[in-house]
Amino acid sequence: MRKLHWKLYIPLVTITWLIIGITIVYFVSHEKQRQRQNLENRLLNVNNTVIDAYERGDNLQNTVNFIRFFVDNTTLDPLRITVYDHDGNIVADNFESTIHIYDQFGEPNPELMKMIKESHISKVQDMTYAEDKSMVNAKMSMDGEICSLAALPYKGEVIEFLKVDTSIWIVVVALGLLTSIMAWLGVRAVCRNVYLLRDFADSIASDRMPENIDKARFSNDELGQVSRNLLTLYREKIHAEQAKLNHERQISLNIAHELNTPVSIIKSYADTLIEDDSLSESARQNFINRIQQNADRLANLVKDLSLVLRLDETGKSLPCDKVSLNELVDRLEQDIREGHINGDMTFNHSIPSGCNVIAHESLLMNAFLNLVYNAATHSGGTAMSLDFCGDEDGFTVLKFSDNGNGVEQKHIDHLFDLFYRAEYGRTRKTGGAGLGLPMVRRVINAMGGSIKVDNSSTGGLVFTIRLRNAGA
Repeated sequence: MRKLHWKLYIPLVTITWLIIGITIVYFVSHEKQRQRQNLENRLLNVNNTVIDAYERGDNLQNTVNFIRFFVDNTTLDPLRITVYDHDGNIVADNFESTIHIYDQFGEPNPELMKMIKESHISKVQDMTYAEDKSMVNAKMSMDGEICSLAALPYKGEVIEFLKVDTSIWIVVVALGLLTSIMAWLGVRAVCRNVYLLRDFADSIASDRMPENIDKARFSNDELGQVSRNLLTLYREKIHAEQAKLNHERQISLNIAHELNTPVSIIKSYADTLIEDDSLSESARQNFINRIQQNADRLANLVKDLSLVLRLDETGKSLPCDKVSLNELVDRLEQDIREGHINGDMTFNHSIPSGCNVIAHESLLMNAFLNLVYNAATHSGGTAMSLDFCGDEDGFTVLKFSDNGNGVEQKHIDHLFDLFYRAEYGRTRKTGGAGLGLPMVRRVINAMGGSIKVDNSSTGGLVFTIRLRNAGA
């Protein structure tokens, strides 16, 4: 058996047996005292009966004989009774066992004489008389003329009466064994959780996923619940880390794929220009223009990717200042109009004057432009808007929405993922690199705000943006 089991079991069983032992010792002692008190009361009653008979004028010898006949074959069977007058003469006696207050040399027994003098106390005490240890009591009449002595030797029925029932020891052993078995089962249940946790820790230490540890094996108590919670949390953590690792691996593959496309195009056109001297001037110029376009595309992709990766969600904060949201959106509207960023869609806004937020002005502008471009490119709608929804818990709440087609609900949670495309069948020219919305979220998060997206009940997407309020 394992050490912990014994370390818990042995002290527990030892304490249990000790408690049982102390309890039984107390019970036996108390029971013996109760039995002895019973005998003492009977002995006192014998002398009281004799004295009462004297005071009534009854014949004391007949009284003693009656008492002896009454107690014959009972617990008081070895009872001795002797009645003396004030001169030391025997008045009544059960002849077979006289209590002599004088020895054969006429010398008084000091213990008996002392008891007679103190007979008014009605005390029963032990003394050795005629080689027998006995309980002895003396009772003097009110007029002092007679004294009744009663002695009950510790033998025969008295010994049996004072004995403790042996069945109690059977009960003690049975109770102790039952308690020991229950303690064994209880300790085993507790240790089972500990041993499973130890195996769990060993698995972690050896970098093995503890899939072989079944949560059902833990006991249905507080310790078992804690153990199951720890196991669940660890497995969730491992699965989350594995999912994150897979996601990062997929991002790496996507980055390589996105970069490889313009690089391959540039290399293809450059190789053709170098190797084919028969190209016309117009063809050469077209190839050079294509090289320049893809070089620009590559440069923009690297710039956007660098920004997105720097502004991760665990996030480094951006240097922010107080920004007038009303003025910024006015400039945004002008840039949209001059750059035709909104395509065929109309852009509306309702930002009140005096609305100020804590933000990085140029990056916030870039985030809004990305939302406009995303709506114009993918929504299929006719209108978009940026609206002020009020202040809440120190944040200014904005909503950017369009009246387009929205996306399937299964894509909603992934729209901010790097390189994620909800429309799998769209062309690369239409789809972009999948960096716009991830960049928007990272920028807003880095400014201490937040953004979430959902399908609008009236069609299209609605982005809820929370920016730190800067006050008036």
